[in-house]
Amino acid sequence: MAGSSTVVDQNRRRPAQFLHGYGTFVVGVFMIGLVGGLGALLLYLWPSSSLEGGKVVWTGLDETIALAIVMITGALGSFIHIATSFSSFVGNRRLSASWVWWFLLRAPMGAALALLIYFILRSGFLLDGGLGTQLSPFGIAAVGAIVGLASKQIIDKLRNVADTTFNTSEDDMRVDKL
Repeated sequence: MAGSSTVVDQNRRRPAQFLHGYGTFVVGVFMIGLVGGLGALLLYLWPSSSLEGGKVVWTGLDETIALAIVMITGALGSFIHIATSFSSFVGNRRLSASWVWWFLLRAPMGAALALLIYFILRSGFLLDGGLGTQLSPFGIAAVGAIVGLASKQIIDKLRNVADTTFNTSEDDMRVDKL
């Protein structure tokens, strides 16, 4: 692979390849484009608000927009995790080529997980207004962002619950676990 060097990892049979130069640059540019695109999309879709009778009224917030907001903010929350990991690996010159797909898939995983958690919480937790009848885009965005940011921990916890409930041991046999 161009722009990479090889170092033998003691825990693996294959040597680890570290990204340098061009490979690191491409992943970094992708991440900058990702956060810029998600931010612009969020601003474009954000509903307008007005004050009526002492209450905030959101206009243009239908269920489709709510779903888009939660997915975008889930991806943005995951982006924080991605950017932190990426900058640490690059700063320590330890960005392994095998982790590139992890960086590429973390934001879509955060978006999907945020959507699932939103569906679970949608039964009244995110209501805004006097009678509890209006969705709050801030509540929706907060759930999406928190879920995206903690997506690795949430997935790990759900995996622990499932492993305990269903008592699986297949992961112990995998050679290349995370």
